[in-house]
Amino acid sequence: MNKSVEYATKVLSGEIVAPSQVKKACENFLHEYNVLQHQKDYKFMWNDKIELTIDEIIKQLNFARGAKSAQPMFDNLALFQWFLIQNTFCWVYKEFPTKRKVREVVFTVARKNAKSVLSCVIHLIAFFLDEENATHYIGSNTKQQANIIFDELVSIIKSSPNMLPLFNIKKTFVEFTPKNCRIVALSGDAQKADGTMVYVASVDELGASNEIFKMVSSLETGQFGPRNPLIIKISTSYPIENGFNYWNETVEDLRKNTFADDRNPRKFGLIFTIDNPKERVQYDSKDVERWEVPENWAEANPLVAELQDLAEKLMEDYKTKKDIPKDFFLFKVKNLNLWMGANEGDGNFFVDKHTLQKSLYEPVGDWNWWRGKNQVIIGLDLSLTTDNTAVTFMWYNQTNGKHYVKNLVFYPKDQEENKSKTERIPYAKWAKQGYCQAVGEDVVDYDEIGKIIVEICHDYNISVASVAFDEKYSYSLMKKLIDELPMDVDPIKIEQNSRNLGNVISNLQRIVYEGSFRYAPNPLMESAFINGLIEFRQGKPYITKGNKHRNKIDNLFSSFNAMKVSMFMEQNHLYESEREMLIAL
Repeated sequence: MNKSVEYATKVLSGEIVAPSQVKKACENFLHEYNVLQHQKDYKFMWNDKIELTIDEIIKQLNFARGAKSAQPMFDNLALFQWFLIQNTFCWVYKEFPTKRKVREVVFTVARKNAKSVLSCVIHLIAFFLDEENATHYIGSNTKQQANIIFDELVSIIKSSPNMLPLFNIKKTFVEFTPKNCRIVALSGDAQKADGTMVYVASVDELGASNEIFKMVSSLETGQFGPRNPLIIKISTSYPIENGFNYWNETVEDLRKNTFADDRNPRKFGLIFTIDNPKERVQYDSKDVERWEVPENWAEANPLVAELQDLAEKLMEDYKTKKDIPKDFFLFKVKNLNLWMGANEGDGNFFVDKHTLQKSLYEPVGDWNWWRGKNQVIIGLDLSLTTDNTAVTFMWYNQTNGKHYVKNLVFYPKDQEENKSKTERIPYAKWAKQGYCQAVGEDVVDYDEIGKIIVEICHDYNISVASVAFDEKYSYSLMKKLIDELPMDVDPIKIEQNSRNLGNVISNLQRIVYEGSFRYAPNPLMESAFINGLIEFRQGKPYITKGNKHRNKIDNLFSSFNAMKVSMFMEQNHLYESEREMLIAL
């Protein structure tokens, strides 16, 4: 039986444990293999000759390291590895049987699941299948990281006696002499990839830095010439800072494509992550999160799914690290491939990402949803230097007891490039998507921000209950809002310290965890909530951040200010329905 068919069949039957994206990829494959390719108007087909050629190539390869060192790959590759390799190379155009369908491969998996070996095998196969004089590239954030795959490739060649005569191994590159091809390891500098003709490229550990997108873009730009360009993107998960991680976004794009009705046929990959990791389940008579169930760890560890003896090693690592917070955090991120906020490893975060995102409510992102809302509170967190200014619109629905918020973020335009680099936030990209806005040049323009707030309230007939602000830097902005926005309660000045915000911090955290909070989509707002670290001052909670430059918490403080006013209005029966009830009494 074809090994890809075997893997897909076993996954869908439940014989091999796999997460939902992998199951869907298997379902898509079987439908394409058994049905679509046999239809006249379908332009792709499975090339059996290429499959046989791949078999012959892999029969000449041996593993170089690990438990299977010096053993032949053909008999020892796991089925998921065969599935990825064959789907990368065997789908071709019917009209041009040597022109491949797949051009981009995305692969995420937990640590110690042989992802580097897969990259090496793909490069070696491409040498044999593709045209002469091709140059392959290995990229990563650092030259040291790129050399990991390069060194693995060299070791595989040296461990494979029938392969060794075909290669000329140098210190900085390897030549495939029959076709005058070579492979080179790049440093993390994206400019190293500029101007190159890229036939096949692999980029490792994409989650380590958001700046890696520059190298990826350079490599992809260099792939317009070759007949069969291919880029392989591989990485484990990494802690997410400021709500954005390039690799996380890349993985989610693949997930959407896998489940789409009209898929991009040139993109293929496998996402080995634990499904719904925060879902509450019963295990061993206890209420736990789904990721805590060892049987589910195989979803992120496909070698464990096929080789059960490896599960013992994974359990040993768990027992060794579970009582050491920092080590346990890294175990979850790396060994279980979980996406987690960078601050979750500290144990004193304001809220974790999974809990927060349960409160995501897309309709609130449309200003038309706010049209005609009464007693909306506006919270401000202002800045003097190059920092961001945050504005929170908050509305309390007394019928269902939920708070709804939409957050705005403003930053100085001339600081965009520097802030993107130091804070690792794609400001230009997110500004185009409406999540933030450049206002002012070297510093934010408060007059312009005031104008924006007033226009929103007038255009959408929003009635303002009050404005909460910190007194620093706020005179001109507050004057405009007071002059042009009628309010139920005069603007409330708030000092941002533990004495004034301690109860607010506790209350907002409570309603988030209770599910009484709804927010409009905004990754900057999410990062602010996730970045917040709780420390206690004089017995009351206060929010700090782990990194002065990178961890943005502006939207968290503008939300605290708005919540402070909401609590004041509720305690003093100033919300309309409460006021009407008191009058009736």
